[in-house]
Amino acid sequence: MNNVAAASELLKPFDARLMRCFPVSTRLNRVANDDEECSKPVEIAQIQDRLFS
Repeated sequence: MNNVAAASELLKPFDARLMRCFPVSTRLNRVANDDEECSKPVEIAQIQDRLFS
């Protein structure tokens, strides 16, 4: 790439106001999984806080 201005534009930080944060599947932790399912939002499972009810 010979265009320094174009390269410099790519190095600027992304505007945090445009970012989104959401939980994703644990499928993301496996290299073999390389599809759009990895980045789909998922519901957070309820965490069990007691061993016995």
